[in-house]
Amino acid sequence: MTTNKSRIPEEILYEIWEQREFTDTINTSEEATIEILDPGQRNIDLAGPDFHNARIRIGNLTFNGDVEIDNYHSDWRTHGHHLNKRYNKLILHVTLSEETHQNYVVTQSGRKVNSIALENYLNEPIRKRIFDHLSSIKTEDKLRMPCIGLNSDVPLKTKLDFINELGLLRHRKKCERYINRLKELIIFSKNQFKEPVVKYNFEKEIENRHFEISEFEDKLIWQQLFYEQLFEALGYSKNKNILYRLSNAADIRFLNSLNDEEKNVSVLESILFSISGIIPDVNKIPDEETSEYVRNLVENWVNIRPRYDGESFLISDWNFFKLRPQNFPTVRIASGARLLYIILQKNLVSRFIKVFEENNDQNKLITRLRNLLIIKADGYWATHYNFNKPVKAKIKYFLGLGRADEIIVNLILPFMSVYFDLFGNRTAAEKVLALYLNFKQKEGNKLISDVSEVLLIKNQKLQSIFYQGMIELFRNYCIKQRCLECNIGKEVFN
Repeated sequence: MTTNKSRIPEEILYEIWEQREFTDTINTSEEATIEILDPGQRNIDLAGPDFHNARIRIGNLTFNGDVEIDNYHSDWRTHGHHLNKRYNKLILHVTLSEETHQNYVVTQSGRKVNSIALENYLNEPIRKRIFDHLSSIKTEDKLRMPCIGLNSDVPLKTKLDFINELGLLRHRKKCERYINRLKELIIFSKNQFKEPVVKYNFEKEIENRHFEISEFEDKLIWQQLFYEQLFEALGYSKNKNILYRLSNAADIRFLNSLNDEEKNVSVLESILFSISGIIPDVNKIPDEETSEYVRNLVENWVNIRPRYDGESFLISDWNFFKLRPQNFPTVRIASGARLLYIILQKNLVSRFIKVFEENNDQNKLITRLRNLLIIKADGYWATHYNFNKPVKAKIKYFLGLGRADEIIVNLILPFMSVYFDLFGNRTAAEKVLALYLNFKQKEGNKLISDVSEVLLIKNQKLQSIFYQGMIELFRNYCIKQRCLECNIGKEVFN
């Protein structure tokens, strides 16, 4: 059974564990037999390990404690469990897939805990169930929309009005998320915390604390918010979480502590690649061009490493599978380094603010926003997609027009809405909202194409707000089968 980074619903994983649907004796990497005496009680809270009070015999020792179950070993770090004190009573980490599996995980307290992969121990019925599920999720997303083939009688206006409403809702939700994140950053700054931290410790303080407008005047919190949201956007779906975490590790305060000579693209690449864990051993690189580039990265990092006290990552934290070369995390980090240079040295955030304050013509406004984001490829990564892996055709842009448009809609517009609303610039805030209502992206994506086809609106020339609305519709209504809460579904199924 090959999972290929598809995910099995947690309910199935929990059932496998509870029912102990295994064909053979499970052993640790050191050949100690694992016997599940009691799988434990399922954790019904949102936070913490999946099972409490489990009893497991490993070799001659019996352990009582918690069990965490993930699809992949890398989920342990991706989900931040290694930073969370709630997982310090863990006695076993269980994964479904053996892909990139390692023999243990490390808790927040520094304790090593055995990790096992169940993929080769499953009995035939459960293997078939998993295979059927994986096959089903490889079908087109549009087949998972309950009203496919049933909504032709729903008026076009009903569809478009509801999608427009959801597009506005999606924009507001992003604005709320950005405001909450700014509040977190204020608290971290006041208490001199450095991420990663266990965020649930601060939720109540954020909820109950009154924030003065003057507290939002710290330039660094806006730069950090912009930086981390930009890196998340660069990661697409497969690497957005790890790129977000990279921006938290090499945070804006650390980067601002560099001297001006160090705030250049070459040094920023060294910092990001070194922390990422992706850099190969320079002594094992046969290609001279790559060897020279890697030596430069390492030499720059040697000078900066003593000043860095943040988190570092492993190459297993990154996803290269089934990505186009220009979307490899290596190329994304290279493009991020260039944007980061503009944030630090050319006041990118201030330049976006100025564009809205000084321009009333929407076409000129859009052109200037795009020009601030589009980055032509240069240097080593214009001709390589991985270390020692040259591209067949030179990469022209690290960040092109289509991706720039997505970042404008998903990051720049909600970011600017929050900024101008907080500081009472109503005129500029109205410009942002007007642009969101009228913006037309140059490119769509498969999800939008499929939803448009199912809803019979494929030939409509729609603004980006409708694209956003379709994403909101699909993710929060269709796949959750909330049809009777959907204005389209109400007409179809009532």
